[in-house]
Amino acid sequence: MASIFSRLCKAFLMSATFFCVSSMAAPVLQEHHTEIDGKQRRYYHFFDPLALHPGQVILLVSGSGCNDFSLRLPLFFERYTEPVNVYYLEKTRVEKQADGSKCSPEFQATDKFEIRLADHLKFMEQEPDLKKMPARSIAVLGFSEGGAIAPYIARDSKKVGWLATAGSGGLKQSEEFLIFADRGIEPYAKPFSRDYFLQMYDDIRRDGNNLEKEFFGHSYAYWSGYLFSDPLIVYAQLDIPMVAAMGEKDDSVPIESGRALRDYFLKHPEKDFQFVEFPGASHGLKTADRNGAQEFIASLAAWFKGDKRAFELK
Repeated sequence: MASIFSRLCKAFLMSATFFCVSSMAAPVLQEHHTEIDGKQRRYYHFFDPLALHPGQVILLVSGSGCNDFSLRLPLFFERYTEPVNVYYLEKTRVEKQADGSKCSPEFQATDKFEIRLADHLKFMEQEPDLKKMPARSIAVLGFSEGGAIAPYIARDSKKVGWLATAGSGGLKQSEEFLIFADRGIEPYAKPFSRDYFLQMYDDIRRDGNNLEKEFFGHSYAYWSGYLFSDPLIVYAQLDIPMVAAMGEKDDSVPIESGRALRDYFLKHPEKDFQFVEFPGASHGLKTADRNGAQEFIASLAAWFKGDKRAFELK
């Protein structure tokens, strides 16, 4: 009996060891296709195929440009401690392997705030797995430009139960550029200026559908959707857990924009909001010796479970 028991134990331990090793296999990034408004679209599902239970569903909204973001997506979750379960809808007309150095006219024609917002809402309602998700079960994670869109997705979809952003704040983008100009930050103050921006804002308001005229590398049609939208008003309408992370030395979005969110919610403690400021960090939350983006995303795992101290900086 003892030898039989020993053999059974050994067999169990060997199978358990195999399972543990297998369960530590790297997550996979699967490419899929869907149709939105009659157009074929590419999207990705990044997940742990061997996880006993699927992780928190995250809808990831990327930043600006026409680069193939899927190439970098897994890097952000390298320190995430729970099974990953991330969905990412690629922008219209982004070529695979594209480095973003040159965007096509077809891409620019659809590179608009209202289109990206509508596309993500439709995506959640028709992607098979997301369509089945109940109210307040999906987390929206937005980077940079995606962080500007993410609060609107949270406002307009009952499926969203958490909002996390990195590299975006609570001020209008038109105000953010003026802050940089007033601070003397190049190129906002030199060769450009506050007066230059104010003149451009007036011109964009008058000709906001123009795809030919450009400002700071994007068409007027692009800027008319981003410059004047007021994210703070949208944040104020949300009644879900929210967190916004920014680098102190962000040179794309001034830290004042993130602090505006912080200061607003300090006056509204009934809201579940946290602001995480990474000292000395860039737009990507990085310093020379710290990858704040990976750190921030790793902390989301505990935050989803209700840990109020998940983002305490060490």
